[in-house]
Amino acid sequence: MKNALYHIASLSCLFFETTQTQSNFNISSYQVGIGNSSLLGDLGGAGGDGSHFIKDFDRESIRFSISPSADWALSNHFEFRTSANFVYLSAEEKYSEEKYRKRRNLSVKTSVFEILPTIKYNFLTANKNSKKRFIKNNFSQIYTTLGIGFIYFNPKAKYNGMSYNLKKSGTEGQGLYDGAKPYSRFSIIIPVTIGFSKDINKKASVFCEFTARKSFTDYLDDVSTVYYDNLSLEYLKGKEAAELADRHTTGYVAIHGQKRGNSNQNDTYFTLVFGYRIILSSFGKRLI
Repeated sequence: MKNALYHIASLSCLFFETTQTQSNFNISSYQVGIGNSSLLGDLGGAGGDGSHFIKDFDRESIRFSISPSADWALSNHFEFRTSANFVYLSAEEKYSEEKYRKRRNLSVKTSVFEILPTIKYNFLTANKNSKKRFIKNNFSQIYTTLGIGFIYFNPKAKYNGMSYNLKKSGTEGQGLYDGAKPYSRFSIIIPVTIGFSKDINKKASVFCEFTARKSFTDYLDDVSTVYYDNLSLEYLKGKEAAELADRHTTGYVAIHGQKRGNSNQNDTYFTLVFGYRIILSSFGKRLI
């Protein structure tokens, strides 16, 4: 975990420094937001299979997120944004409305660290003054962002009051004979944001943003393929790994090859964030 945080922090610093050095436009605003988060994967959720976007939303899975970012002006409509976020995700099958998932009884708590470079489009414009700088001419703004993000995630679960790293446990036989392939804790995501901001004064505004992320991994919840033989898993990985892999509440023991997740659909998650934005004197210098 410490090494991963170090690498993410280093990449963030390098990214900011490179952007500042190579660009000839100014930062238009800084902001920080705090809000809720929800995971839409194979675990928890409403009725039916997991990973079915909003229709599988489970309010019991709501957790929190922290989202600091900065915007650079490109034109009177476009800005470049970079964010370094923390998102905490959770899912527990005991709250599911679907009988199979409720009996399966799996759970997860996942910390996600994000670096998100995106392009922001403002639907309302700014005016260009004689110095070719963009000045706000409205008291509110509607905008959207689109880009590509990079995440580090770490799924965990509790057993007998202790928290265990699920990737190390190899709950689907990762790295073992005839087991699932090991997965990476790093992934790419596609984040899409819809936002609204309202000025408090000339130097500050409040905002609300909804961001959905489509990931390129199915392991944000550590569930994707099939069960591994539980006795073999206990022998090779220990009792805790076996217990974390199969948490059935009815005394039923899953057999090797039985469906555990849906590997045809990668995980998604979203946040609803409210925050405060510091507005600088202009939207920056025009690039072209």
